[in-house]
Amino acid sequence: MRILFVNSIQMWGGGEVWLMDMMRGLAARGHAPEILCRRGTPLEARAREAGWTVHAIRFGGDLDPGPIVQAALLMRRRHYDVVCTNTDKDLRAGGLAARLAGVGAIVPSREVDYPLKDTWRYRFAYNRIATAIAANSEATKQTLLRSAPWLRSERVHVVYKGIDVAPFVEGGGPALRRELGIPLDAPLVGFAGTIDDRKGVPTLLEAFATVQAAVPGAHLVLAGEGRLRDWAESFARERGLAVHFAGFRRDIPAFMNAIDVFVLPSQWEGFGYVVVEAMAARRAVVVSRASSLPEIVVEGETGWLAPVGDASAFATAITSLLRDPGLRQRLGHAGRHRVESHFTLARMLDGFESLFSGDEA
Repeated sequence: MRILFVNSIQMWGGGEVWLMDMMRGLAARGHAPEILCRRGTPLEARAREAGWTVHAIRFGGDLDPGPIVQAALLMRRRHYDVVCTNTDKDLRAGGLAARLAGVGAIVPSREVDYPLKDTWRYRFAYNRIATAIAANSEATKQTLLRSAPWLRSERVHVVYKGIDVAPFVEGGGPALRRELGIPLDAPLVGFAGTIDDRKGVPTLLEAFATVQAAVPGAHLVLAGEGRLRDWAESFARERGLAVHFAGFRRDIPAFMNAIDVFVLPSQWEGFGYVVVEAMAARRAVVVSRASSLPEIVVEGETGWLAPVGDASAFATAITSLLRDPGLRQRLGHAGRHRVESHFTLARMLDGFESLFSGDEA
C-alpha cells in the first residue's frame, strides 16, 4: 500500500515517535509510507534525516483552500491508497484533500483522550470524511463515544501503540548518571515528557519533596522541556531538592536504564508511550489513574496507580519502591513481559494494516 501520514504538529512528542516507528515497520513489510508535514518542524528534519519521503508545506487555517488544494494535488499525483491523519485539524484539511483526490481509505489516528466538539465541522469530518477511526486505547474510544453520540461505535477501532523492544536492554545508564552528576549508587526517580501541568510536574515535585525526606540520597531526573521548566528549577532550588534537568533526550533506552523507578503523574494522556518504554526496560512504574494508563499498567503486578494530582499517594508508592529492590525487580520483569505480550511494534502494525486495508472498517 502507498500510505501518506498527515501531521501538522510543530513540536516533537509521542505522536511523532509513533510515526517514525510506523514508517520503519510499514516499510519493512513492503509498504510505501510517506509524510506530509508542516515546513520547518522537528518532524520534517528528523524524517528527512532518516531518509523518508517527506512533503513539507505551509499549513494554514482550519479550511484554508491553499494548503488543501496543494495537498489534494500531491495525493492525486502520488496515487495513495491510504491517508492517515494526526489531529482533528489534519483530518479536516488533509482528509478533505484526500476526498478531493479520490483516496479510498482515510483514517484518523486518535492520539489523545479528549472529547470531540459537537459542531458541524467535527460531525462532517468524522462522519463524512473518515472511513474508519483508530483509537489508541479503550479509554480514548469511550471518551470519543461519550462526547459524540452521533458517532457509531463500530467505526472506532482500538489499536494499542507498540514499540520495538530490542533497544531496551541493559546499558548506558552509568554513563548518563556521570553526565548528569548523579552518584552511581543513588536511588534515582525518572520522568520523561513535556514539563508542564498536563504531565503532572507540580504533583511530581511535591511528591519528591516527601520522597527525599524519607529516602536520604534520593535523586530525581526530568528528561524533556516545557513551559514549567523555569518554575520547576526554582521550586527544586528553594526546597533543596536533588533534581536534575536532562533536557530533551534521544537516548531513551539509556535514560530508562539509568533510573530505578519511572513516574508519570499525568492529568490525562495520549497513549503513554514513555510508560511502555520504561516497562520494556524492566523499570517499575508509578502512574496516575488517567486515560489509557490503567490499560497499560496492571496495579500491583507491573507498577502502581495513584489518583490524579495526589502527591501524597505518589510519594508513598515511590518510597515503597525505592526501599524494596526485590519488589522493583519483580514489577520490572512483569512489565517487560506485558510489553512483549501486548504492546509490540508487530501487534500495532497488524492492527493498522487491517484497518488500512478495510478488513476492520
